[in-house]
Formats: sequence, structure tokens, C-alpha cells
Amino acid sequence: MSASPLGWMVFGLGAVVCLVNFYLSWLRYPLHRARGASRETYRWVSGVPLVGSALVIATWALWLRHDHSLLLDVASWVLALVDTGGIHWFLLVMASDWFRRRRRIDA
Repeated sequence: MSASPLGWMVFGLGAVVCLVNFYLSWLRYPLHRARGASRETYRWVSGVPLVGSALVIATWALWLRHDHSLLLDVASWVLALVDTGGIHWFLLVMASDWFRRRRRIDA
């Protein structure tokens, strides 16, 4: 069963959102500072929550995984993992915050 062009377009949109979220979270500020700009001139910008990894994984699961491509499988999961707007990052941050607060209370 071959994937439809719509499936590839939705996957591509999700991939772009995942990569933009990664860029905004991890690359934009260091590049800003590498250009010699100060911290005060940096404008923090938020990514798009939940959309990127949800689109990538949904299109992979519904349309694209039938192509049986290891490269596509790995790319799908890597894109989803680096998407800092994904639900998994939200859960990780909430758990980390909970443990940090708990450690402060116990100390």
C-alpha cells in the first residue's frame, strides 16, 4: 500500500513544525549570541505546541508506515522526539518541576 501525496504533505508540515520548535528552543538563542548580540536584545519566541509531533506520528501511523522504510521510521521518531512543543516534553518538564519542588520541600 503506497502513501498518498496528502499523507506526505501532512508529514512534511509536521516535520517543519518539529524543526522550527527545535530551532526556537535550542538553536536560536546561541546563534543570536554568536553573532555578538547581547542577551537584552534577544526576543524570546514560543514554538507551536502539540502540532508537530502529533502530525508526524499520526501520518506515520495512518499512512506512511506501510511503506516499510527504516529511514522513514527513524526520521519520524527523531522528529517527534526533538519537537520541544510535543506532549512528551510537556510531561517531562512537569515531572522535573514536581521532583525539583519536592526536593526543596524535603530539604
